[in-house]
Amino acid sequence: MKKALWFYILYGVFLVALGAVILLNEKGELHELLTIDWIAKSNATLVLCCDYFFKYITEIGSSIPFVVAGIYLFVNFGDALFLLLSQLAVTLVVQPIKHYMNMPRPKTFFSETAPDVVLHQVEGVDMHAMLSFPSGHTASAFAFLLAMALICKRTWLSVLFLLLAVLTGYSRIYLSQHFAEDVFAGSLVGVLTTTLLYWLYIQKSYKWQEYSLCTIFKRKNR
Repeated sequence: MKKALWFYILYGVFLVALGAVILLNEKGELHELLTIDWIAKSNATLVLCCDYFFKYITEIGSSIPFVVAGIYLFVNFGDALFLLLSQLAVTLVVQPIKHYMNMPRPKTFFSETAPDVVLHQVEGVDMHAMLSFPSGHTASAFAFLLAMALICKRTWLSVLFLLLAVLTGYSRIYLSQHFAEDVFAGSLVGVLTTTLLYWLYIQKSYKWQEYSLCTIFKRKNR
């Protein structure tokens, strides 16, 4: 856990700050403040850059964890399994909550409560209608990047991982797929499930965990 200490510290600051902002603002007004209000005041070049940046960084909460886990199969089976299990764990927690709550996403929320509000549309991104709470991409991103912080030996990387997790969470708001409260809950699910999983993971150590595809190939070639 010490390797990810800064991740936990900075995440605590982020969680308290975001929680305070959510409590002090109405959901719809906060979403406008975090998206269309500042986008409308920015120049076209900056907005275009942000569109591309957030369109692709949001993949950290989707396909990227599985790509990295695949790469880790060549490095360490135990770490690869931990990365994959962290994604499975958040999915098993998030999806039942999503379907039980069945909360409207920004697209549906504003069309019903404030039809005059025009949300910022990023080219190539389809806005979903329901299952807003909590944010699955945010949960996956925080789970993945906390897992990386726990795996990596260099402590300073945990700061970078937290920054990437926060940016991924914000990308869900920028793309108008989620509200701030969805991101808050998603991040909490990701951090709590991965922390519990890591605690269980380090309880027992098996010899196969230290193997990798590279070591297997080397043995076969002897």
